[in-house]
Amino acid sequence: MRAKLVVPGYGPSTSFAANGQQRMQGLIPAAYESFAHRVFSGFDKVSEVTKPADVAEGIWQAANDTSDQLRFPVGADAIALA
Repeated sequence: MRAKLVVPGYGPSTSFAANGQQRMQGLIPAAYESFAHRVFSGFDKVSEVTKPADVAEGIWQAANDTSDQLRFPVGADAIALA
């Protein structure tokens, strides 16, 4: 058995971003707050996103892959960054 990593991009239709916001409260040092705010506000303007079906397909591909490939980026944005 081999490990595989399914690496999704930004999925605004999921609750991952909302869940992460609570956990990130107070973790950004004051010196970086303005930069982080600009980065996070930019997520509202993203045109390429990851859909739940992209993740499901990526999981299926990774589970059935027999190569040595470790990372499986899924979603148009994750694939573009890879």
